[in-house]
Amino acid sequence: MAIDNRRPARPRGATLTAISAAAAAVLALSGCGGGSPSSTQPDGGTAEAGSGDLDHVTLGLLPITDVAPVYLGIREGYFRAEGIDLEVQPAQGGAAIVPAVTTGEYQFGYSNVVSLLIAQDKSLPIVVISNGSSSTNEPGHDTTEVAALPESGIGGPADLAGKTVAVNALNNFADTTIRNSIEQAGGDPQQVKFVEIPYPNMPAALARGDVDAVWTTEPFRTQVLDAGGRIVASPMTDMAPNFDSAFYFTSRQTLEQDPELVARFRSALLKSFDYASAYEDQVRAVIQDYAKVTPELAGKVEMTSWRADINMDGLKRLGTAAKKYGVLENEPDYTGLVAD
Repeated sequence: MAIDNRRPARPRGATLTAISAAAAAVLALSGCGGGSPSSTQPDGGTAEAGSGDLDHVTLGLLPITDVAPVYLGIREGYFRAEGIDLEVQPAQGGAAIVPAVTTGEYQFGYSNVVSLLIAQDKSLPIVVISNGSSSTNEPGHDTTEVAALPESGIGGPADLAGKTVAVNALNNFADTTIRNSIEQAGGDPQQVKFVEIPYPNMPAALARGDVDAVWTTEPFRTQVLDAGGRIVASPMTDMAPNFDSAFYFTSRQTLEQDPELVARFRSALLKSFDYASAYEDQVRAVIQDYAKVTPELAGKVEMTSWRADINMDGLKRLGTAAKKYGVLENEPDYTGLVAD
């Protein structure tokens, strides 16, 4: 039966830890360059930098609920306290963010884990500097899942074999994790057909019958459920406990040339994680601004978990699956991908 999204909000995890002592040793409040005149705010407006000591830093983000801590961190002044005037550049997918970071157009970016594994597989000079978002560990109540209509006849992951499933990007995160779920459930992971559809278009595509199921994230996941859909697979919880779905990253050049900036950005980011984990009501309020979520929908969407530490076991399981299903050509270099 359909998932009930109106259950009481659950408490979030324990308070996040501070960054490592090595990173903390190089933290500094004064920047190397001049400040920017403005930075993007949660309400879409701008705020004066007010000081030439702030480093103008650009971050590429997706307009999804998982990145709410960044907007809260800007509002609460965590980035400015670290000498950073943060400008957010919204993007529709990691395919645009990764090259912008590698060319230096953006200093930092946010992307799903498989996109970053693919970038490394293609020898692009990117390096992960922080966790980004993680599974809720609750099948049927995760932030990114596979949904279908009751009349589809799909009752679980194995039933996706022989069906057409909408994903936001082909040969990437969705393909890998869905195939893994199908195989774990005893189905044939090679018998599923994937078609690429942007997240915002998925609810309508499912309603029209263009596809049998959709791999969807919040707030579109809840829109599908409100229209009568039901969750038929939870690929992130199937992959590993405490599974990380996305990371923040930078170019290797930025990390090597300005490790202090990276450390300060990470410090502000983890403080933002801490704040978002403690104040779920503030998360549900801020997503109404940058993600254009209605108040009613904001009150129902599933909230991701924000953890300081990267789950290396989950990352390796994902990398193994991506190689197995042909998304990656080479075995990932996990120590080279994740900064110390």
